[in-house]
Amino acid sequence: MAVRVLLYFGLLAMGGILSNKGFIHEKLMKRISPIQTLLLFTLIFVMGIRVGMDEQVVKTIGQIGIIAVVFAIVTAGLSMLFVYIVRKRFFNDKRITGGKND
Repeated sequence: MAVRVLLYFGLLAMGGILSNKGFIHEKLMKRISPIQTLLLFTLIFVMGIRVGMDEQVVKTIGQIGIIAVVFAIVTAGLSMLFVYIVRKRFFNDKRITGGKND
């Protein structure tokens, strides 16, 4: 597992170095975004197939969904509360947008 992660980071670094040095052709650079999108959708599709083949995941999908919803609500709520507290505590500038009179 660690070898794979190091391989991925190595490939990422190699791509960054090659791009920075100008070894990547401009035509390829213009096509990078669609290629990345295609590969991302392929990855999500393959992950969905693997999850769908796991019977234990399929049996507990309702519980997983409820836990995910609760986690999302609690995370978003606590994030908003934290931002509100930090803003009230540390920022007294009236020119900051987002107040009642904006």
